[in-house]
Amino acid sequence: YQRRVHGDIILEWRMTISSATFRLFLVLVLFSVISCLQTKLIERGLNSEELDAATKQTSRNSSIGPLRLKAEKHDEWNAQYHTPYYGGILGILFEDTQYKKIVAYHSWGDSCIWTGTYLGSQAMRYQVTKSSIAKSNAIRAVKTLSGYLHVTSTPGFIARYWAPQKSLVFGNGEMCLRNKDCHIVTTGPYAGDFYESATTKDQYTGWFHGMTIAYDLIDDEGVKSIIRQDIAEVVDKLIQDNWIIKDEKGNYVFFSAGQRVNFIGKLSWLLSAYHVTKNEKYKTELENNLGWYSFLMEDIAALFNVFNIYDQFYAFNLGHMIWYNLLRLGKTYIKVDYYKRLQEMFTSKVHAKVDLDHNPWFTGIYMAYGIYMPKPDKDPHKEQVLQDLLDFMEAPKHSYYLPPRDPSTFTLDKATSWLKYFPRIQKILKSAKSSISPQSTTGFKIKDQCFSDFMFQRSPYLIDECGIELPQIVHASVDFLAAYWLSSYHGFISETQQFHDFLMTCLLYTSDAADERSSVDPGGRRLIKQK
Repeated sequence: YQRRVHGDIILEWRMTISSATFRLFLVLVLFSVISCLQTKLIERGLNSEELDAATKQTSRNSSIGPLRLKAEKHDEWNAQYHTPYYGGILGILFEDTQYKKIVAYHSWGDSCIWTGTYLGSQAMRYQVTKSSIAKSNAIRAVKTLSGYLHVTSTPGFIARYWAPQKSLVFGNGEMCLRNKDCHIVTTGPYAGDFYESATTKDQYTGWFHGMTIAYDLIDDEGVKSIIRQDIAEVVDKLIQDNWIIKDEKGNYVFFSAGQRVNFIGKLSWLLSAYHVTKNEKYKTELENNLGWYSFLMEDIAALFNVFNIYDQFYAFNLGHMIWYNLLRLGKTYIKVDYYKRLQEMFTSKVHAKVDLDHNPWFTGIYMAYGIYMPKPDKDPHKEQVLQDLLDFMEAPKHSYYLPPRDPSTFTLDKATSWLKYFPRIQKILKSAKSSISPQSTTGFKIKDQCFSDFMFQRSPYLIDECGIELPQIVHASVDFLAAYWLSSYHGFISETQQFHDFLMTCLLYTSDAADERSSVDPGGRRLIKQK
C-alpha cells in the first residue's frame, strides 16, 4: 500500500512537472515563431515602420501573407510613380535614395509592351481581389494603349510611347528634334502631344496581351467597346499589309524579323480579333492559317529557338506572352487536334528550354496552358514559383550590381566556352550587334540574376558581373506584378496558402521537423514515407 501511495505521489509529481514543461514549451514556440516572422519580414527588406504596417495588415486579415503584402507595395509604388501623364509605363531616375524628387524619366521606347503587360496584371488582380483600384488602373491602361494607337493618325499603327509636350520626358524638345522617330503633334485631337514610333513586333505583343485579357476580365462595357474597335483596326491593317508592320509613311521600320508577324503571332492575334468582335472574317483567316504547311514551317523555325538561350533571350518572353492568349482562347475556338498540336509545340519547343530555370512568369504561363501534370504532394513548379516570388526584391525595384558568380555554384555551358576557339563566329556576331558570353547550364535563383527593366526577359544563366549599384535608377516592377497576379489568378498561389507556408517555415525551424525538411510538403503537412 505504501509503495502504491508512494508511486502515486511520484506519478503525480511527474505529471505536474510535465504539465509545466509543456506550458513552457508552448511559450518558447510562440516566442520563436514571432521572432522568426519578424526576422523573415526584415530579411524581405521591411524596416521597422513597414514591419508595423505589415503587422497591422496581417491583423486586418489573418489569411494574408508576406507575398501579398509585397504585391500590394509594388502595386502602390507602380501606380504612384511609374505611370505619369497619360499612363504609359516609364523608368525613373531619382535625385537620391529618399525617392522624393524625380530627376528624369527613361525607357519610354519599351513603354507599349510593359504598359500592356501591366494591364494584364491589373485585370487579373481585379478578378482576384475585386479591388476598385485595380479596376481603375486597368481602365486607365486600356485608354493609354488606345491612345498609343490613335495618336499616330495612321490606322492600325501603334506608337511606342505617347505623352504631352509639357512633360519631363519631352523637356525643351531637343530630345525629340534629335530623334527621327519622335513626332510632334500640332493638329487634331492630340495636338500638344508627341509620340515615338519605329514600333516593332515586341511592342505589339504587349499591346495585344493586355487588351485581350482586359476584355475578358474588366466588367465595363465602355472598355470592351474600345478594345473591340482597336483590336479590329490593328488586325485589319496587319492583314492588309500581309502581316508586316509598317510605319506612318507605309515603310518598313526595319527590314527584319522584328516587323514580320510569324505563324504563332498571326493565330494569337486573329483569335483575339475574332474573340472580341465575333466577325467571321477573322475566323476564316484563322482557319486558312491552320494547315500542315504552316505547322511544318513553325517546326523548322522552332529548331532555332535554342540559340535564344545564348543570345536574345527576350525572345522567350515574347513567345510566352503570345502563346498565353493563343492557348487560352484556342481551347474554345480551335479544333481539338490542332489545339493539342499547338499545346505540344509550346510545351516541348518553347517552354521546355527554360523550364524550372527560376522564371515565375514563364512557369506560370506554362502551368496555366501547357501540358502540365502537377504532382500531388511536392510539385516543383509550384514550389519554385512561390520561392522565386518571395526572393524578388521589395519595392522599389532599383538598379544593383552583381559580381561574377561563384564558379562552385554552377556548371559551365560548354557550348559557350568553345566559342573562344572560333574567332570568325565571334566577328560575325559582333557585326550583327550580338554576342555570346560564357554562361551556366541552369538558371540562377532570382537574387543571383542580373538586374533588368523586366527581369524575366533577361537570361538567368549569365555568370559575369553585371549591373550598376545605383539605387536611384528605378524600374517599374511590371515583371513581379505580372508573374504574381498570373499565379494568383490561376490559383497556383493563394492568399491563405502564402501565409500558411510562411508560418509553417517558422514552425519547422522551431521543432525537430527542422531536421526533416525533406519530409514536409510546401503546405506544411508532414509526409509519411513508407519504409
